[in-house]
Amino acid sequence: MSSFPLTVHATDRPGVLKMLGLIAAVDIGATKITASLCSREGFIIRLYQRTRLEGGEETIPLQVRELIDACFERARRYPEELKAVGISSAGPFRRIDGYLHIVSPNICGGMAPERGALPNDWKKVPLEEVLKKHFDNVIIENDAVSAVMAERNLGPGRGHDNILYVTWSTGIGTGALVDGRLIRGKNGNAPHGGHVVLVDDGPLCGCGDRGHLEALSSGTAIARDYGDGASTADVFGYYRRGDERAVEIINEAARHFARGLASINNLLDTEIVIIGGSVFSNNTEILLPLVWEEFRRSFPVLSHGVEISPTGLGDHIGDLAALSLVIPDEWIDDWKEKRPWEGAPDTIVVD
Repeated sequence: MSSFPLTVHATDRPGVLKMLGLIAAVDIGATKITASLCSREGFIIRLYQRTRLEGGEETIPLQVRELIDACFERARRYPEELKAVGISSAGPFRRIDGYLHIVSPNICGGMAPERGALPNDWKKVPLEEVLKKHFDNVIIENDAVSAVMAERNLGPGRGHDNILYVTWSTGIGTGALVDGRLIRGKNGNAPHGGHVVLVDDGPLCGCGDRGHLEALSSGTAIARDYGDGASTADVFGYYRRGDERAVEIINEAARHFARGLASINNLLDTEIVIIGGSVFSNNTEILLPLVWEEFRRSFPVLSHGVEISPTGLGDHIGDLAALSLVIPDEWIDDWKEKRPWEGAPDTIVVD
């Protein structure tokens, strides 16, 4: 009997069927969307496109539909072969009239318009409602929640029952397994660690509140704090060149990040923390020692023995997180053994 996902019960994967066709795996972030078409043998095609943040509230779900259609067209496969769509999306979500809507402060500019950071006034994105008009079998989860499932079975989380996954990117999200069970909550947002409150009257978060972990440590926060039009990547480049201002900002971001991890660990009593996302993955050699140093200062009864590890799934963590939501049981052993994402075809960038 398949053990994937070992800790997710049948009701946690309602879209999984005994099937032999193709799967679409979609990863939605505030910066980019990737859409992949997969067979039992591995990845057939992977498309990358910057997230469209202008237009009406249906812009992103329609973009997802276009990308899935483009996967079939470019791969010269038939849409009738599609058996399921797994979507790993930046959150949080809100359930409205039975459908999941994205209410991410890094996507919906209407949540904190005073920031002026996004070119839209959206307060929600009707992701599930729109996509279910076009696809029969769609499963959507918070990106960090679905990522912890993938890491549990294919990454460094294998063999652990208490895992915290954190994505450190444009925003910060978390997903967790406790005693082998996936934490979800009423809207699928638990544990939403990016909005742990760390300081009083801190910088404005995209959600409209202040002092949250995401407002202090995310890629957006790092670029904001440096200013001068610098991107997050620029600030890390300056850090590597010894720029004192960049060093101070990144050290402070890492300190807050580690304190956020310690707070979440104090609640969950985890075994391993796995960190992914572009900010961390592109700068692991800088950030991992800084995070470790601060994390070890937290309550030793709870922090002792906790392992902190980079994701073991590389740039495909988002794709594998989405895939994990709908992967057929009969594919599992092949994917575990062959790790086909490591030999996946080059990503195609779509304008």
